[in-house]
Amino acid sequence: MSKLALFGGSKAVTKSLIGENGIASFVPKINDKARATILDLLDKGEISESPVVTDFEARFKDYIGTRFALCQCSGSMSIFAALFGLGIGRGDEVIVPSFTFPTSATTILPLGAVPVFADVDPDSHCIDAADIEKRITPKTKAIVVVHVWGNPCDMDAIMAVAKKHNLKVLEDCSHAHGATYKGKKVGSIGDVGCFSLQGSKLMYGGEAGILTTNDEEVFFRAASLGSYERLYGYGFYADLESTKLESPYKIYKGTALGMKLRVHPLAIAIADSELDHLDERNVIRNRNANHLNELLSDISCINNVKVYDGAERVFGYHYMRYDHELNGGVLRETILKALVAEGVTVGACGYGHLHEDPTFTQVNDNWPKCYPYGEKHDAVYLPITSYLHDTVFMAAPRFEDADGFEAVEQYAEAYHKVIAATDELLRYEKDHADELVAMRPRSGRSINIVK
Repeated sequence: MSKLALFGGSKAVTKSLIGENGIASFVPKINDKARATILDLLDKGEISESPVVTDFEARFKDYIGTRFALCQCSGSMSIFAALFGLGIGRGDEVIVPSFTFPTSATTILPLGAVPVFADVDPDSHCIDAADIEKRITPKTKAIVVVHVWGNPCDMDAIMAVAKKHNLKVLEDCSHAHGATYKGKKVGSIGDVGCFSLQGSKLMYGGEAGILTTNDEEVFFRAASLGSYERLYGYGFYADLESTKLESPYKIYKGTALGMKLRVHPLAIAIADSELDHLDERNVIRNRNANHLNELLSDISCINNVKVYDGAERVFGYHYMRYDHELNGGVLRETILKALVAEGVTVGACGYGHLHEDPTFTQVNDNWPKCYPYGEKHDAVYLPITSYLHDTVFMAAPRFEDADGFEAVEQYAEAYHKVIAATDELLRYEKDHADELVAMRPRSGRSINIVK
């Protein structure tokens, strides 16, 4: 095997193919349709409210396969509004994974409800149905499931638990636009689905989000929280029976319930143009990512994410698990450092620490008051979540190009080159311990790119 680039050798990755047309990883590209729509909105002065939003909602609900969809100003606020729509309130418990972005859990707090953290499956990285059932108490009202990395959860098992205990299910689909489970789009299986349209997502609008549901009550409750202008009695969609619906929540049409969560039309102009290409781009992303998985399948210390039977994942992000014990004890950070030197875009994973965060361990009894000097409570024990926090890493960016196999194959070459250099990397670790420790993720975000 050739000399590592970390030690002065040639890089394995020479083809700049990170993102469509070689753009940098996770930088969205605004297409001509979006630009034209944005200019039209500016010319019309539709920079606060616009039919563009309701048209997109109608289109997206049909794509997901639900009766309703409602845009919000962010994916986080979509979760917040959805929880409110489900009737979650003070003293209720909501089961949620810790292996997720913070707002899957923090949005529970402003409602006066209590997040109860459950462990995840070590192979799929998704919330574990059996562990959910262990966390249920008489106060439990709902479950938040996260289709992490674009990988659908084991929804049959989760819905069975929810039905048994009369619980609501919220799907956080922020990584999973277009993913399916047994023929259904995620976001249409539970009681409500929530999608982020933030700039790094598979379908992006900048800062925006959208919730989907078949439940009329959930829909209008969510609208009453922060979309007061939608409650004046006119229909949400011209093509739906909602034009005839009389919501009791229209009494709040003048005020909403203290929030303003309206989405920006310019963001939806971008998201709508991205929906045009979502499925075809997912095919390309999946083909490239699965090719990389196949090329790395002979490396025993790197494990791909398990996909449940009947599920079709999308590669919102490409994360894998590294087992240092199967590679002579070489640290994950050392492997990442060597891969970066080879020209690979990789990252550390910030997920898996929420249950230990002061937001949830250092509070008083009056949720959700911020009380930084309050009594500190012990964090719940989540062994699999903690294990994944220490072993999962971003293996590659999204390969958006239809002709991406050359770059994928160079990535695979880099991995084989680095994994084969165990002795050299162990020696490197001894002299660079502080530098390697500093590479550990500082952010709770999924994307912590290693430089």
